[in-house]
Amino acid sequence: MPPPTVSDLVWKALADHTRRTILDLLRDQPRTTGNLAGAFPELTRFAVMKHLGVLEQAELVVVRRRGRERWNYLNGVPLRAAYERWMRPYADQWADSLLRLKDTVEQPEKGSTMSTSTALPLTSLDIAQETRVAAPREKVFDALCKMGEWWPHRFQEESQVHFDATVGGRFWEEWPEGGAIYATVDRLRRPELLECTGPMGMDGPILGTFTLSLEEDGAEATLLKLTHRAYGDIDDETRTMYTRGWGGIVDVLRSYLGIAS
Repeated sequence: MPPPTVSDLVWKALADHTRRTILDLLRDQPRTTGNLAGAFPELTRFAVMKHLGVLEQAELVVVRRRGRERWNYLNGVPLRAAYERWMRPYADQWADSLLRLKDTVEQPEKGSTMSTSTALPLTSLDIAQETRVAAPREKVFDALCKMGEWWPHRFQEESQVHFDATVGGRFWEEWPEGGAIYATVDRLRRPELLECTGPMGMDGPILGTFTLSLEEDGAEATLLKLTHRAYGDIDDETRTMYTRGWGGIVDVLRSYLGIAS
């Protein structure tokens, strides 16, 4: 019998209610193992760690260590892959229409006594994802250094994106009448590390950093690890958009490299 694929492990992990609840908690924010264990008083710490092991094996959870603490992050890449394979081909206009109807009905009516203040508290964004790319590390790193050629997100249509892959270089979008900086390159270590600081298209005052680290995964594959942290005027919609958006950027990177998703 062939070994289980990542897709097999994802469906197995999602079949358990406790593991789905863990993913719901991590969707809101990354958590330490101790914090997650405290969310399930009916379970032992060992049982929670066993569930985390299943999620980590399915690549639905990414672990980062900070000192003695083990931080667990939701990795949205396998979920996106499952959606792209099983759900997207069957999605249609009715689904979109029903969701729009739901949003419209649930919105507060005009003249509501609810507060009209638009001020948002300062909040944080903390994303960690990793995925395997079927290409050598040097090739993947070179493609990342050419993000200006394939970067999919823009403020304006027909604009040009530039990425200067040198320390202090700018990652920015050029418009006929001006432009906007996404980030500035802070650290670059070829072919294993790229770190940039900047708002990455977010509105308002934002302090943010994203890091792309690359590890060899055999002779012809690369483990691409992403960390994106930001602090500032960040609402829940923005947090969700960026968490999903990085998975879509990886898909575009694969396409640029000529690799099927």
